[in-house]
Amino acid sequence: MMKEDSVGRKHRILFLISRENILEPGVLKSQVFDLLGRVLKEDKNTEILVLNLPSLHSFLKNLSKRRAFKSYTKKMGIRIVSVPILPIGRSAMPVWAVPFFLAQAAPVVLFFALKYRINIIHARSYLSSLAVYFLKKMGLKAKVVFDMRAPYLLEGVVYRRWVDPDPNYRFWEKAERKMFSSADAVVSQATGMVDYVKRISPSARVFYIPNCVDTDKYLIGHEEREAGRKRLGIGDRFALVYSGSFGGLHPPSFIARLYFEFRKHLPDPYFLVVTHSNPVSISGKLAGLGISQSEFKVLHHPPNLEKVISLGDVGVGAMGGEIPTTPLVLSVKVAEYLAAGLPVISSEEMRSVAELVEKEKCGVAIKLFDQKDIRVKMQKLVREHEEMRKNALRVARKYFSVKVCAKKYLKIYDEIVSKSKS
Repeated sequence: MMKEDSVGRKHRILFLISRENILEPGVLKSQVFDLLGRVLKEDKNTEILVLNLPSLHSFLKNLSKRRAFKSYTKKMGIRIVSVPILPIGRSAMPVWAVPFFLAQAAPVVLFFALKYRINIIHARSYLSSLAVYFLKKMGLKAKVVFDMRAPYLLEGVVYRRWVDPDPNYRFWEKAERKMFSSADAVVSQATGMVDYVKRISPSARVFYIPNCVDTDKYLIGHEEREAGRKRLGIGDRFALVYSGSFGGLHPPSFIARLYFEFRKHLPDPYFLVVTHSNPVSISGKLAGLGISQSEFKVLHHPPNLEKVISLGDVGVGAMGGEIPTTPLVLSVKVAEYLAAGLPVISSEEMRSVAELVEKEKCGVAIKLFDQKDIRVKMQKLVREHEEMRKNALRVARKYFSVKVCAKKYLKIYDEIVSKSKS
């Protein structure tokens, strides 16, 4: 556990999470705690304090889970402090709300940074980085890792929170450039995001570290897999899996239509959907396309996500080309599919994913709703499925394993700390 006198430690890290609640289900477990737990295993000379600044209503809603979660992280040697803040402004924050956010976040970050003599602040996403950038301007000496997670400026456009030349857009455009250039390291989760950072701030020190997964959790024996497929009604069918929520980036009508087109060229197809969203949002769209309820299953937030995904044959990871973030991202679901041995169906517009699956032969990249191309690619998936499955497992272990990603973060920590001493 982090102590106030731990000045002898090589890395004293404050991992900052703003406006996300660590107690809610989702990707934080794998992308934060599994990762940080692995970092501590790899380097005993590192200490980590996770400072979580969730919205007050979200914090109170999930308060009953707090004790069990802190027990879980304590076993990994991670200390957590949660300080709820008033959720003034949307998550795509307008300019007027920024001072209210900084007035709440900056003093808390400064207090813990000074109390524990933090030498590295690992800021997850843009709001965390904004608070740290403000403190650096005020004289805070800690090194900063800006972990992007997603292109915040463009996500605001996707959700119609702002457009150029809206003042909110202009503010975040300017802030983004300054945060990129001032950070000691910028971490991007896709090659497209690396190019995005370099285009905006050529002087930024940007590193590519993809979303990580604990590949061991996806291992499943033959008997367990057969039993699970039988229980869900899959049997010997060729099962496509979609894992994720539905909304602006992944409209249920788009995903349903994709499956409708794919199934035409697959032997005895089946669709397994795993989501945190309302199951009706997708089941209604599938039924509206004339797909029988015996051909698909929607599981709402199952407890063993890794084992459920592993019951499928192929993972659906395509996004629409009209979304500005599509060419840049490589989502968590892609890493999960690969770890489960599922070749990935991407769309050509998803350049970061398409380049990966084509180079590593672990899936296909389709031309959206091009009948001929879809037919050819689906036939290729079926024909080369076993080879693609082996390649998917290899790629997951080589690039997306939490062990591999933890070592990459440690290398960055070493570089930026040693640089300050030279």
